[in-house]
Amino acid sequence: MLPTTTGSSALRAAGGRPWIPITRNVSLQYRCLSTSSAYRAAHIISFGETSSPELSQVLDNYREKVILPTYLSQEQRKKIYNPRIKHILQNDPITMEIDGVVHNFRYRSMVADLPSTRETLKEIIALLKTPADFRNIPPFLEGCVRARRKIEPVDYNRILRLAAMNGQLSIIMDCVKAADKTGFRLDNSQIINELLTYTQRPAIISGFDEAKTRGALKQVRLILNILESDENHHPKPATAGAFPYYRDPQVLGARLHMAAARAVHHRGGRDEDGRVARYADELVSLWPEDAGLLDLQPDEAYRKKVGIAHYLLNRNTYLFMAAPLLNGLTLATQVVGPALAMQLQNRADAVDAEIKAALASPELKEDGRGVQMYNAIFNPQAVQAEGEQAADAQEEA
Repeated sequence: MLPTTTGSSALRAAGGRPWIPITRNVSLQYRCLSTSSAYRAAHIISFGETSSPELSQVLDNYREKVILPTYLSQEQRKKIYNPRIKHILQNDPITMEIDGVVHNFRYRSMVADLPSTRETLKEIIALLKTPADFRNIPPFLEGCVRARRKIEPVDYNRILRLAAMNGQLSIIMDCVKAADKTGFRLDNSQIINELLTYTQRPAIISGFDEAKTRGALKQVRLILNILESDENHHPKPATAGAFPYYRDPQVLGARLHMAAARAVHHRGGRDEDGRVARYADELVSLWPEDAGLLDLQPDEAYRKKVGIAHYLLNRNTYLFMAAPLLNGLTLATQVVGPALAMQLQNRADAVDAEIKAALASPELKEDGRGVQMYNAIFNPQAVQAEGEQAADAQEEA
């Protein structure tokens, strides 16, 4: 593991969550022509260890050029971006010392010298390999917020997917819980349902292992609580759906799925605590009769680029999210009473018809995440066969 060049000693000394900024001996000294004074910062964002010198270099470059200047006063920041005093700062820079490392702030062009946040993020994503690497995501996002650098929703989704596929979803939850610092907000339909689906994924691919299913249910309930109670995650009008997101049937389907899977697979089909019935009753009260998943939002929600549910028109994404939803509705019919089961089956039939259309679509990627999710739930034999074929090919090689 390779440490970044600044601040890592403080992080290791802190223990626990290494991305939380910590107070250290941080002093700032600067000269304004012929004057001098000092300033002590409350905390300084630092990065931890990485698996490669390339990642350390990218992080340190962004920290030095974008994040650290935010700890200067407004007057000082104006100076380092002012070309008229470039010659003064060249020989007499503003300096800041962090853990014995002196950082010099000379003139820099805001256009030519500052790294692009989006390009930096692309580089970081390409270099993330180990758990230690992923632990640098929260401080990077916090640095972007502090520097008022915008991150697009699609990039948050990329971070989420990569973290989930590398078993680092807990890092994303840390970001979500600290959304006021990291900017990782659950304020649009796609990112909410991406997170909920990936939260269920470990339970699904394990064949609904009891511990994984119980853990997924706990996390889904936490996400719903955050959506309802944390104002940092409340959507703006442009990203709001037909329902408050904590009452959106698509969102509530994740909770029903994990509760029903636990009852069917580990409690003999018994709804011991009554949760499945409560969750199912709430769901059908919000989900219109005979409506599929693609009928839950108004037509304008599916318009390209501006529609909050447009992502569901991608067959691969739709199948990835709809397959767990259908399974939850179907499993719940085995647990609740006959009348409620009929209402669940009505919604399940509508979703099933949409799924069949998605599976028949030429746009569907046969090896995409949608098919993988569908097979993991409804066709595990295909998953097993693929695994055996891969093992045979590796053995022959």
